[in-house]
Amino acid sequence: MWFKSNFTIPAVAAISFCLIGPTAPAAADILHVPGDFPTIQAAFDAAMDGDEVEVHPGAYFETINFLGKAITVYSTDGPDVTIIDAEQTGTVVTCDSAEGPDTVLDGFTITGGNAYRGGGMRNMDSSPTVTNCTFIGNEAIYGGGMGNSSSSPTVTNCVFTENSAVEDGGGMHNRQDSHPMLIDCTFTNNLANFNGAGVFSVFSCSPTVVNCRFEGNMCGHVGGGFGIRKDCHPVLINCSFINNTAGDFGGAIRSGNTGSSPTVINCLFVGNTSQIGGAYAAGTDIPGQPGLGLIHNCIFWGNVAPLGPQIALNGNHAADVTVTFSDVQGGEAEVYVESGFTLTWGPGNLDADPLFVAPGSGDFRLMPSSPCIDAADNTAVPKGIDTDLDGNPRFVDDPSTKDTGLGDPPIVDMGAYEFQPALCTVDLDNSGDIGVKDLLILLGAWGPCPPKGDCPADFDDSGDVGVKDLLFLLGAWGPCP
Repeated sequence: MWFKSNFTIPAVAAISFCLIGPTAPAAADILHVPGDFPTIQAAFDAAMDGDEVEVHPGAYFETINFLGKAITVYSTDGPDVTIIDAEQTGTVVTCDSAEGPDTVLDGFTITGGNAYRGGGMRNMDSSPTVTNCTFIGNEAIYGGGMGNSSSSPTVTNCVFTENSAVEDGGGMHNRQDSHPMLIDCTFTNNLANFNGAGVFSVFSCSPTVVNCRFEGNMCGHVGGGFGIRKDCHPVLINCSFINNTAGDFGGAIRSGNTGSSPTVINCLFVGNTSQIGGAYAAGTDIPGQPGLGLIHNCIFWGNVAPLGPQIALNGNHAADVTVTFSDVQGGEAEVYVESGFTLTWGPGNLDADPLFVAPGSGDFRLMPSSPCIDAADNTAVPKGIDTDLDGNPRFVDDPSTKDTGLGDPPIVDMGAYEFQPALCTVDLDNSGDIGVKDLLILLGAWGPCPPKGDCPADFDDSGDVGVKDLLFLLGAWGPCP
């Protein structure tokens, strides 16, 4: 029996404003920086719950603390021109007074942080909303870009790049019951001397990671892109892991130590490197509850390791991993499984070239003839996941591809990108819709294409016009989108 997910992505919390006074709500104030206040912190000091702090372009050399206030601070012109720089004097942004989702940071570059935990931003017992921010060039012992402790921030459309950790979590470090929501974020070229260069989670942390990219992150020990230890249960959906490196285990992901059980759905792993488990490594170092990794609808291709280039199960104590409806280079025979570990090789798995569009230039979308199209498991995709990593519709039928996956059509594709048929390429008469004239043109071209000749009705690039091309045309019948 394989895993069927009932996980539902919660909506990002709405921003509310306090109502003050017995008869009518007071209007929120907008405090301008530098117009009204010379520094962002000066505006915070004066702000009341529900106020907004509007920051104009410039470099602000300071550290800021939200002081527990439910306020929104935003830049007028975005992170490229609005910079908060701590100049290595401490954490750039701090939330440590029970801030909630109504505390909002929007549209800044956060840099120059240097701290024990959370160089760019530190959240302790707080769960703010962070959006449209770039965390770059921050340092910490734990969590160069962001450090979360008993905190569950919502982080959307943020970039974590070139941050570093002396120990763990170059981009982000989560500890002690932290459950952040990460949506549409990018983690690139972050460093950690030990574990989890992109994101590292430890001690009962379960981040939800949706539509995020991990590329070029590097750590010295385990989990180049993403590392977890000690009873953490993250869910990763529609994510790509490209060219991440770990010195020992799990170039992209390492799940280790007592009961950590990641669920990985519709993710892409290419070019990741380590000694054991080039892309994914699972195992425990100390006695305890075994981990139960679940991998569904993923693509593992071109990852590198002496043992288990794509997937490895290893360690001093057992872990169990289930793989279903995934394309794994080398298949089950190439998964490295140490004695005492259990690999459940479920239904729908492939060992076939996924046929990426242009892997040499970093385009890992699927070509029209990819075996990964319409080949995954609809039941593994959580409710609320309607788009892929590009933001395109997640469930799209390709009329020219036979459904080999599980569920009612349209069947989801493997990997982070859903193939999007160019339906109007079948508009053979260029009329703006697909109809009888297009059908007649296709039937007139039926059979082998002429050598080196024009063959516009050969939609599946097979070298002849046949049944698949007819099905493609019929599936697109009607007005062009």
